[in-house]
Amino acid sequence: MSTVTSDRPAVDLTARRRVGAAFLAAAGSWVAYIVLAFTVSAGYEEALVDASEATDTAVNRLPAETLAEITADHPWSNLSALLLVLVPVLLIVATRRASAVTGERWSVRLAWLAAGVLWFYFLLNAGLYAGADSLPPLTRDLDVLTVPLVSAGSVLAIAAFVLAALGLRRHGWRRVATAVAVFIVVADLVISAVLLVTSGFEEPIAPIALLPAELIVGIALLVGGRR
Repeated sequence: MSTVTSDRPAVDLTARRRVGAAFLAAAGSWVAYIVLAFTVSAGYEEALVDASEATDTAVNRLPAETLAEITADHPWSNLSALLLVLVPVLLIVATRRASAVTGERWSVRLAWLAAGVLWFYFLLNAGLYAGADSLPPLTRDLDVLTVPLVSAGSVLAIAAFVLAALGLRRHGWRRVATAVAVFIVVADLVISAVLLVTSGFEEPIAPIALLPAELIVGIALLVGGRR
């Protein structure tokens, strides 16, 4: 009896650190993406801005033909695009590990839904590599589809994180850290929604607030031995 009781804290600590490592990995994918965006993909980002200013069109409303030409001129931007495909996977892993502890299931389902939406968007972007003269049908409509698809995927990803974090909080793990993380992503979601409307639906809701939120939860779960 005493042996089982003494083993529980060690098992609990191992599980907590596994969940923390998963959230840190998810945050790390965002850090890697930002680094790539400001280094190997910097030329691509600058070309988007230049095209936007030259045509007086929002970046997210640029015609697919223009995007295809810019993509062909900046092949190294493929690295950041490939990394973005991995980002939803790490969120799924993090929510699954949290769910295994808390029993909360909807976070995993929403993470999969977010991944499905975002992967569909990335698939449409992959059509840009066919060239400006050979774009697949839906890829031609990226100027219309980008904002709703990115916004929908972002909202689903944020909702998945919020449910996972609240589940951990109810489980008694890092109540303050999880509450702060939830506040950050929800506040950013509200601000992003306002910007979406005030921009005339030209700026999508982005899930970048997941970076600090996942970082907070990951570090809090890894550091120290207390619940």
